[in-house]
Amino acid sequence: MRVRHLLGAGAAAVLAAALLAAPATAGAAAHAKKGKGKPAAPRTCNGAKALCHRTFDKVVLAGAHNAMSSASLGWLIPNQSVDMPHQLSLGVRALLFDTHYGVKGADGKVVADDDRTATGPVGTYLCHDYCQLGSQPLVDGLRGIAKWLKQHPDNVLLFDNEDDIAPTDLAKAVKASGLAPYLYKGKAGPKWPTLAKMIQTHQQVVVLAEHNAKGVSWDHQAYDGIMQETAYTWKTANLITDPANWAASCAPNRGGTKGSLFLMNHWSPDIPPPAPDPVASAAVNATSVLVGRARACRKARGKLPTVLAVDEVSYGGVVQAARILNGL
Repeated sequence: MRVRHLLGAGAAAVLAAALLAAPATAGAAAHAKKGKGKPAAPRTCNGAKALCHRTFDKVVLAGAHNAMSSASLGWLIPNQSVDMPHQLSLGVRALLFDTHYGVKGADGKVVADDDRTATGPVGTYLCHDYCQLGSQPLVDGLRGIAKWLKQHPDNVLLFDNEDDIAPTDLAKAVKASGLAPYLYKGKAGPKWPTLAKMIQTHQQVVVLAEHNAKGVSWDHQAYDGIMQETAYTWKTANLITDPANWAASCAPNRGGTKGSLFLMNHWSPDIPPPAPDPVASAAVNATSVLVGRARACRKARGKLPTVLAVDEVSYGGVVQAARILNGL
């Protein structure tokens, strides 16, 4: 009975995601220009008309933790089942990913550039420290997102980059991928524009760096007054079964209690299973758990999370949770 309930929650989340994504696709045709080069107001923003007049910091985004780590791309010990463009199609609007330098060996496998066995030219990759577990050329990963955004222009995204590469190398990959025309180039808070304004001005991708954003105007230092967050870990069973633990799980981590954006880290356990576990993920990502914890965090921290970051966005109800918290 428990398994049926949890899998049912996963199916509901996929249906909700489809409903969210549908208006965005329709919006592509509506995102035409008025008059002499003036962009028309979007009919929907992130899938809903009601979100258009909200500022970026007042919108809750469904997020994917280690979004680049995908079973569909052949990664070992993946955090997600599908790649980033497919995550966006499910309704995800915040992507947490890692960028590294790597070297491709004669066997075609990529290793981190600090690996003593690495020889050959160094490139930029999406990988999670140990690149042998999985990697993708950074340009390719970003190109897929750019293509999706071109097809779904009435959307605003957030990138949280755990960066192990120089900002200038990120900029090169962004330019080569075709993503540059969509970058948000304004001030990163505390006052943000509305989603409609960001879409009309083609500044739909907010880029945050966890370590170093110096030298690139659109790359912003996440935990230097822009983003605050919760701790990385929590006891799964206690959080799922006992709402009394929700408030304690909202304690400050990086960024303290400052920042107009708020990241709720919601993945568990620390070490994911070797293969996606639909039942466990549906329980952790249940809509009721995410909504309850987010509201507890609002009470404890004074604001709703901007990002609900989970593993396995394909299972559970993170997209539906974001809709509920957005009042949709």
